[in-house]
Amino acid sequence: MTDRDPEPALRLPDDNGHEVSSLVPRRATWFELFGDLVFVAAIGQITHRVGTHPTPGSIAAAAGLFVPVWWAWVLYAVQANRADRDTVAHRLIAMAGLTGVVAMAVFAGAVGRTAGADAGFVFGYLCARAGVAALYAWDARGEQALRPVFRNFTRGSLIGAAGWLGGLFLLHGAARYGVWAAAMVFELLLPLIVGRSLTRVAHEADHLRERFGAFTIIVLGESVTGFTGGLTQARSLLSAGLTGIAAFGVIACLWWTYFNASGTRPGAHAALDHGGKLLHAYTFGHLPLQLGLALTGASIGIAVSNGGRHLNDTAAACILGGVAIFLAASALTRGAFLGFTEAVVLHRLITALLILALLPATPYLPVALVLTALAALLATSVILESPAHRRWQRAA
Repeated sequence: MTDRDPEPALRLPDDNGHEVSSLVPRRATWFELFGDLVFVAAIGQITHRVGTHPTPGSIAAAAGLFVPVWWAWVLYAVQANRADRDTVAHRLIAMAGLTGVVAMAVFAGAVGRTAGADAGFVFGYLCARAGVAALYAWDARGEQALRPVFRNFTRGSLIGAAGWLGGLFLLHGAARYGVWAAAMVFELLLPLIVGRSLTRVAHEADHLRERFGAFTIIVLGESVTGFTGGLTQARSLLSAGLTGIAAFGVIACLWWTYFNASGTRPGAHAALDHGGKLLHAYTFGHLPLQLGLALTGASIGIAVSNGGRHLNDTAAACILGGVAIFLAASALTRGAFLGFTEAVVLHRLITALLILALLPATPYLPVALVLTALAALLATSVILESPAHRRWQRAA
């Protein structure tokens, strides 16, 4: 990991005419990790919306706000992967754009409650997107392959901005949020719509994997913050200890599940170098995966602070449903690379179904028992996956 790459990686055509890097794949820079800190603040404000008594409305609001924050992070990560050399100009332009993410973090907690917060969040998001457009404009001056990316990104940003600003100034209530949702969907679909014009732009597969892993750690960090905060509020030392151990077991198994698999797909990630369907599957597969982790982290602190009491239906659905979404998304993303009948894919899908089967019993079980059962299912899945991971490692 370096403060900057002194020379851009030399890209040469392979046998299929795609550009590939002739140097060792680049690593995340210290500036990229600094930018992640800004997103940490935004994710924290969003998960805190769930509060001490989660409701379907608070969960839906948190999930809805998570998507534009996640997409803003993806835009910066992918732009850096394509062109960033961590120069002074890149840092200054990116810092200007990241002020928009700061605004998103400041206003995320009150979106839907005050008009000022709605406006602040929207303008923050549009500022963040403008920062990415400015980075592409700067890099496109000397890299012809980036010019179609800059044109398509700018046009898409302007269309999306019309939806966000139209909803903000012309509509209220559910209609406003519906238009914002439509604008968000359009922005998510844009890479699929203009995918052909992006095929000449090379990607660094290892750098992408590292960056998505870093964001996964960010989201997992909210679970750690949640359960440690819950321990400080617990009324019974014994119940807090039992519930805390189970909660930590759940978080550790989630980490193990993601990162044990991320390094055991020999050669599979190389397909990301040329973009296309696998790059889209990898990128968009992380949206439900990381959203599931965020939902779990939003409520796990409530579970720990409750101690021996029962979880309400919404908190139970948030924790168990979030883990099930994480498992299903990681399984399907892996399946895109290795096939949907691969052993690990099937293990995770079955485990997700077993976790969902716990939901009807949660109103009658102590919190510690629910989390212990969840940790046991995840640990069993990790153990069952191990032979498949070892086979892939030996094949590398």
